[in-house]
Parts: sequence; structure tokens; C-alpha cells
Amino acid sequence: MMSIRRANKKDINEYLKLKKESLKEYSKLIKEKIKFVKRYIIKEFNDAISKKNEILLLIKEDNKTKGYLLGTLVITPYYKDAYIGDLFIYKNNRKKGYATKLIKKFIDICAKKSIKKYRLGINIKNKDALGLYKKLGFKIIRYEMEKRKWKN
Repeated sequence: MMSIRRANKKDINEYLKLKKESLKEYSKLIKEKIKFVKRYIIKEFNDAISKKNEILLLIKEDNKTKGYLLGTLVITPYYKDAYIGDLFIYKNNRKKGYATKLIKKFIDICAKKSIKKYRLGINIKNKDALGLYKKLGFKIIRYEMEKRKWKN
């Protein structure tokens, strides 16, 4: 049986495993080593489960965690929107609808708070994720550029 729920304190070890695998895969994608710093991940987890504007969802099936979505609600006097900051599904569980289900659950939670605009960032090398987001109706609205080292 499949379930999606908000993470709680008992999920810390599972989140650490998920995040470690996520960072390992992302490092390969960008061809740059990303160091797993346990205390930062623990802080990220604790913030996500304790702050009102943070949402950490876990998706499970047959008592096995398949992935997570970490999102933020941005509510000001001028606008309301939501940002998907991180989404990860274990490699052997991809293309089975888990990411779509997480995104739809996140949108359902946000809709109850009258949020109608959803944003996310994506690495242009992640073609599968780009395809998923486009399929779900996300559109590219701007480009972000980066320069790491300054050369004259």
C-alpha cells in the first residue's frame, strides 16, 4: 500500500539515507563533489519538520521509503506561492509515478492555504526531471546563470 505523509522526528535516519543518496547522484550529474555534512542535513530536517512554512513529505510503499519532497510556503502581504526546493526518488523507483504523486500532494496541501503559484529550480542536465515538470504543467519562465571562478 502506498502512502504520502509529512515527516516526523522518527524519520531522521531514513531522511539521512535519502539525502546521502540524493547528494551522491547530484554530484555525478554536475560532475562536482558535494560533501555530505550530517549536522547540516540534520538541521535541514529539523527545520523542515518544525517550521510552519516548511513541508517535508515522504512517500512509502510496502513500508519502504521511495523518496521525498521538500517544499517551502512563501506567504507575504503581497503574494503567496510555494517552492519545491528538493525532490528525490531512489533510482530503482523512478518512472513509477512517485514523484508525480509527491508533487500533487504538495500542491493539494498548498491549495488549502490558497496558494496557486508553484516554483522550482532544476539543473538543465537533469532531462528526466525537466520532462516530468513539463508534463505536470511547469513552464520555464527565466534563466539563471552562474560563474564559479573569475578569469580576466
